Amino acid sequence: MEVKTKKVNQTETVLQAENINIYYGDFQAVRGVSLNIPKQRVTAFIGPSGCGKSTILRSFNRLNDLVNGFRLEGKIYYQGQNLYDAKIDPVEVRRKIGMVFQKPNPFPKSIYDNIAYGARVNGIAKSKEEMDALVERSLRQAVLWDEVKDKLKQSGFSLSGGQQQRLCIARTVAINPDVVLMDEPCASLDPISTLSIEELINELKENYTIVIVTHNMQQASRVADMTAFFNAKAAEGGKRFGYLVEYDKTETIFQCPQEEDTQRYVSGRFG
Repeated sequence: MEVKTKKVNQTETVLQAENINIYYGDFQAVRGVSLNIPKQRVTAFIGPSGCGKSTILRSFNRLNDLVNGFRLEGKIYYQGQNLYDAKIDPVEVRRKIGMVFQKPNPFPKSIYDNIAYGARVNGIAKSKEEMDALVERSLRQAVLWDEVKDKLKQSGFSLSGGQQQRLCIARTVAINPDVVLMDEPCASLDPISTLSIEELINELKENYTIVIVTHNMQQASRVADMTAFFNAKAAEGGKRFGYLVEYDKTETIFQCPQEEDTQRYVSGRFG
């Protein structure tokens, strides 16, 4: 079954998690998380390592399905549809909810074909003229066109790290997703490249809903409209599970959080 979309206003919830628990075999990685992701906003997930940020992020486009032993309890809705309903095709989910990973991962293809590949597979462009236009539009959206327009036949690996990450973002938006998930997209980049990605994120939210995992609290405060703070605690047997501590507007999380653990984390007292 294809994941359907509908027109929604800017403030409507696009993704909704309802009391989700995530397991890998017998190990519970995440417990009791509920939150709503608003349309055309940037939502940041922050928290110490091991608190389940990336696990929750990947549950939004069912990438965890590819991990042996993964199991999710609760519900995740996208535009009102339960993404884990048996009739939903995970491949269709990933076409509407794209992912940008921590380390740039261009395909071993030309810059042009990195962008065109997904469009070809999904039948988005019907002619060379349409494909050329799509490649240019996607690279412009990623603020990369002016840097690569004269070397589209060169390998994606010929680009710098920051350019490679923007190429991966262009590849993601080329298939017209509604949501772009970013798992620490600046973790392996230098400060100048990081700034360019942050500026790009602010531009992309005009057309996309963005959810970003970051360990950089300054980055979250710069780019995010909403911020969710996650932490981890030990269960019986000593294994730790992640849970949501607090979720609010970014300025609230950083300036006047309601929970003491949030205050301690954003002030640098732990994590």
